[in-house]
Amino acid sequence: MANKITQVLESAITWLSTGGSAAFTPTSLGAAAGRQGAYHDLGVTQGGRWFAYRAWIKPGATRVVGEYVEVGLITSDGTSPDNDDGTGDIAVSSVDKIRNLRRVRPIIIDENAAVTMVSSGHVFIEQRYVSPFFWNRTANSLSATAGDFGFSLTPVVDEVQ
Repeated sequence: MANKITQVLESAITWLSTGGSAAFTPTSLGAAAGRQGAYHDLGVTQGGRWFAYRAWIKPGATRVVGEYVEVGLITSDGTSPDNDDGTGDIAVSSVDKIRNLRRVRPIIIDENAAVTMVSSGHVFIEQRYVSPFFWNRTANSLSATAGDFGFSLTPVVDEVQ
């Protein structure tokens, strides 16, 4: 009889303004501007490379249904990062700096209310270091409250039963 293989969720890696695994502060992110979080080291003995991701924002005072915030990942092998803006919680220097970055599902403004809006899914990450980025493709600034933003990666590891 064949063994069952189940998927086990491990502890989440979080990017938050305070208290996360790594810093990420897209607070008051203006229109046509981006922010990346600090790099997190996934290690060389990581159990798996599949992750469940979750990204969340609150729009600012003015919202337009259908506009969106681009969400993606910056990775590095420790020598050659996907962009050269640095490894910390910093502004993305221009829209051109996200051309070679991996995108995940964007966060689409789905109602005219200042509520939390979320994008989630699964992503395979081959590299050791990773950081999220947001690029605001709306016509307005995002919320000015630090706790209104975040990104998480939860390792999804196959386990033989």
